[in-house]
Amino acid sequence: MTDDDEPYFNDELSKLRRKVRREYHKNRRSLKYLSLHSLYKEKLSKAKKLHYKKKVEDLKSSNSRQWYSQFKKLTRFDQHEARTEVAAIKHLPDSEQVELIADKFAKVSNEYAPLDRSQINIPPFNDKDFPEISKNEVLETLKELNANKSESKNDVPAKVLKRFSELLCGPLTVLINKTIKEGFWPDFLKLERVTPIPKITNPKEISDLRNISGLMNIDKVMEKIICKRIVDDMKSQLDPSQYANQKGLSIQHYLIKMIDRILAALDKNSSEECFAVLATLVDWKEAFPRQCPTLGIQSFIDNGVRPSLIPIIMSYFENRKMFVKWHGLESNIRDMPGGGPQGGSFGIWSYLSQSNNNSNCVPQDDRFKFVDDLTFIEIINLFSVGLASYNVKSHVPSNILANNQFIPTNHLKSQEYLEKINVWTENQKMILNPDKTKSILFNFTNNKQFSTELTVKGKNVEMISEGRLLGTIITSDLKWNRNTQKLVSDANRRLKLLHSAAKFTSKLSDLKILYMSFIRSKLEHSAVVWHSSLSENNKKDLERVQKAALKIILKNNYVDYEQALEALNLQTLDKRREIMCLKFAKGCLRNEKVKKMFPLAKNSHSMETRSNIRFKELKAKTNRYKKSAIPYMQRLLNDEHSKVAKILNI
Repeated sequence: MTDDDEPYFNDELSKLRRKVRREYHKNRRSLKYLSLHSLYKEKLSKAKKLHYKKKVEDLKSSNSRQWYSQFKKLTRFDQHEARTEVAAIKHLPDSEQVELIADKFAKVSNEYAPLDRSQINIPPFNDKDFPEISKNEVLETLKELNANKSESKNDVPAKVLKRFSELLCGPLTVLINKTIKEGFWPDFLKLERVTPIPKITNPKEISDLRNISGLMNIDKVMEKIICKRIVDDMKSQLDPSQYANQKGLSIQHYLIKMIDRILAALDKNSSEECFAVLATLVDWKEAFPRQCPTLGIQSFIDNGVRPSLIPIIMSYFENRKMFVKWHGLESNIRDMPGGGPQGGSFGIWSYLSQSNNNSNCVPQDDRFKFVDDLTFIEIINLFSVGLASYNVKSHVPSNILANNQFIPTNHLKSQEYLEKINVWTENQKMILNPDKTKSILFNFTNNKQFSTELTVKGKNVEMISEGRLLGTIITSDLKWNRNTQKLVSDANRRLKLLHSAAKFTSKLSDLKILYMSFIRSKLEHSAVVWHSSLSENNKKDLERVQKAALKIILKNNYVDYEQALEALNLQTLDKRREIMCLKFAKGCLRNEKVKKMFPLAKNSHSMETRSNIRFKELKAKTNRYKKSAIPYMQRLLNDEHSKVAKILNI
């Protein structure tokens, strides 16, 4: 890497650098060389700052998305190649590559028959049952469009729809109401522009690519408006264990409730009872493309969607087509009879509806779902489950612990759950992925450690000691060392961006934005889940990254950490996480589905008393108090009981 190919390097700098090198070659570090070298460094620095001001800084206000893209190129931080290549087809011309990728993406969908209307019994309805979409609702939806998302060349840009939303909302309202009453989704809106993105850094096979569907902006507006009615209709039927695509719910709720449930079971350990928890992480193969449209529509009916919307939903899943854009070329158009668009609202809700009852065999408190991610747990009473000694004489195993204790799978409910989930999967014409289905054992006992072997589709389920669940690393000891190491490692890599940025500008506000947006955000991923149980070393490791970032931003003006925080108007990461936890707990109180996580009384006087009792009860449970986020947040709510009363309007 040299300055020659940098956009800020001009002819004047090139000539001056030649003079510096010539003088050094003749007289080494002479006074003339030192003078020229100092002048060169000064002009180079000015050229960098001038280029930054002209090409990057102005984009912050005009096009923030492009600003970040240009900045990554300028600082050579772009971790992805400008041209993605797949090793297996790299040798082929681009025109052949795009067709092979299109064939791969369309293959699964074409394993399903087109939607069969004759097999769907729609309950009777009349004209009064059609929902009437208002002009104001369409106007609000247009204004909420994300103008930074890309669109195809023949699509109306989101910026235009937002800018002229007051003029366009009238005709669009007429169009949407008419399509609902006629039960016909325009075919031109169902053509998907698929963009392949790599699942891994260097994709080797086409299967290492993920297909993201790009739909027209008018289609997105229609989907959002109609999906609001679908969600309202399905709300009462939706699995309470599903945390995806619902206002006020996130992966944090999923993880916090699951970990608290595990610890609540392990807290029961005593001289009379002894428990372990077996968690199974179920994975479906190609979940979104593997959806039968006929079964999907029937699931909407079963889940309570009003009959007047079923015809328009059926029309949406008929005659779907797609083409792939790859290396600037477009493939031929392919038919997509099965599955749903991975990028559209209907595609997500079709899967949520069809998979709504995929784990009803598991007790509600023991299953946790986020779209196609399912984890269920089994609480095992080690005194009554039937621990046995493995017969190593007949067979030498590779997974039996040194104490030789083993639980046969027929003694576990988890095996029964897996078998029933597999039956459901086959009935829905989907496929379980045994290679990616894993299990984790949480067992804090000393003398009752054991192993077991779950099977799915004739294959053993791998028992792991740590796994990545929704972006967070969970370990069998429920400590956060590995997760912290990963966060710190990723954040340190991103510090390179800040280092490079500091060479182009000394503007504190710009460097601060870069730090908060791309480094601190990584350090705080799912922070409410693990903050309460971090060790002191974990906290220091995380804080050390922010300290390093502040040194880069302030340069010679850095004195100490506290003064740097004050100069940049920042808080310690520990304090920020505490505020995030309190905000999360208050948000839970507003949500009917999760407010039971923090049971409070109905008046502010008894609220403090009851909250304190709740906190003391949880604190008495050693494992749960130390490792679960709920007791920690309960204490934060205790300290804010008067403000919580205002939230609840009591």
